[in-house]
Amino acid sequence: MDTNSLCPRCGGAFMCEAETALQAPCACFAVQLSDAARALLRERYTTCLCVACLRAVQAALEAAPDQAVTPPTPSRMA
Repeated sequence: MDTNSLCPRCGGAFMCEAETALQAPCACFAVQLSDAARALLRERYTTCLCVACLRAVQAALEAAPDQAVTPPTPSRMA
């Protein structure tokens, strides 16, 4: 079932389709994440992030692998 979600990193709304991946792949499946990005995401978040935030976390780690990746201020809180 598709799930309307709020990204815990940016507060933006997005559609999580991870549970229906056999019918139509979720957009996040196309995002290539390093092991470091996956570890950071598991450490900080318990739910899915939007594709833009997944890409931003990966890009930040690629740009400065030894620096902490800080989340943006959420635009709205759930």
